[in-house]
Amino acid sequence: MSIMDHRVAALATLLACASIAGAAEPAPADAAPPAPGAPAAAAQPQDAASPSAPDRASLPPARAYGDLSQERIEYGRYLTLAGDCGACHTREGGRPFEGGVDVDTPFGTLYTPNITPAKGYGIGDFTDEDFLRALRHGIRPDGKPYYPALPYAWYTKVKDDDLLAIKDYLFSLEPSRYQPPENALRWPFDSRDLLFGWQDLYLKADRFEPNPDHSDAWNRGAYLVQGLGHCRACHLSRNLAGATTSKDALSGAYIDGWYAPGLASDLAEGLAKWSEAEIISYLRGGEAPSAAAGDAPDASAVGPVADVVHAGVSGLAKSDLEAMAAYLKDQPPQAPPSFTPTVPEQLTEQTYSKGRELYAAYCAACHQSYGQGIAPYFPALAGNETVTLAAPNDLIKTLLLGAPATPAEAYSPHVVMPSFGTIFTDQQIATIANYIRASWGNAAAPVTAEQVARLRGQR
Repeated sequence: MSIMDHRVAALATLLACASIAGAAEPAPADAAPPAPGAPAAAAQPQDAASPSAPDRASLPPARAYGDLSQERIEYGRYLTLAGDCGACHTREGGRPFEGGVDVDTPFGTLYTPNITPAKGYGIGDFTDEDFLRALRHGIRPDGKPYYPALPYAWYTKVKDDDLLAIKDYLFSLEPSRYQPPENALRWPFDSRDLLFGWQDLYLKADRFEPNPDHSDAWNRGAYLVQGLGHCRACHLSRNLAGATTSKDALSGAYIDGWYAPGLASDLAEGLAKWSEAEIISYLRGGEAPSAAAGDAPDASAVGPVADVVHAGVSGLAKSDLEAMAAYLKDQPPQAPPSFTPTVPEQLTEQTYSKGRELYAAYCAACHQSYGQGIAPYFPALAGNETVTLAAPNDLIKTLLLGAPATPAEAYSPHVVMPSFGTIFTDQQIATIANYIRASWGNAAAPVTAEQVARLRGQR
């Protein structure tokens, strides 16, 4: 199913939706719902979104049907949330899970399918075997392969019963007869038969195996990150065929123009400088650490990762967020994708003067004259590692697109800014970015108008 709405590079997953603003965030349940028949009952998870969030961000409630219990459907709903399935299968203005989300890839545009239980339109004719074959082997009921925008390469690690619990939940939903548009892929990528070769080369149907040297919590985190969460779909670089390699686990990648940092060292490359509590804060609210005692957040989720937080992981139980943090914090260092621009000693006088002028007119009212921000509403830019990443993509995309401008669509009240892409030229965006990246102690590489133009085209 699912990312990182998501739009993806090289057939990765789109993880998309808008974000919460205004209302206080409800706390997740302490524990995930157990699989039916588990020995101990656990608290049910919170809904995926607050009532003020867009419809796309929430999942329809669990509803028992046939011989299936409420407990079974609730369990499937929770796993659907963990897999972020709704983000890719619910288009703006559409009904839940009826598909039609456009996924831009280097090979053309894919449209996500209808996965409601409508026969002939969705998955209503799928047997259990059909569903498992789709999510574990990437094969449709008619024997044709799915494009790997469906993250079946990661769902191979999910238990069969967990996958079938998701199916049971999806079959409880209202059927939709919506027909998504036909895919618009360039030749020869419009031939599904080519995917048989791709799957032979790159699909490894490995099952998740708990590591006996680690705790139950660590293994639970590994199960979620490697499987349903499919974090590597965005945080792992891909080759020209759109395939990932396990040796580069969580080392970072570029997704639709955004940079998904590696998760195995510092923020520019990963999480080594973050505590487990800070990782939990980021997964739960899109900020790390949380704004408190008048301090603005050190890092705020923007772009696709904000979508992932809102549409999926923020609704997981506290115990699962703790498990994911424990696993992520324990990952060995990995080299980030190669990106070695020359860092200038200082800006030219012309760039500095123009950048300072634009910053004072359009940015300083919120982020202040010295980039210190206004806690807890606007994050500081001075010393902000998201701003000074070696790859400037996130800063450029935020300047172009906003983060976002409409409070009703904002995940966090700390990340609300307008888009400047419609009023500034590529050179002006580059000039502001350069001023921010080289002022107040920041010392990042310069940005060019050509980089901005390239990212502007990656909508």
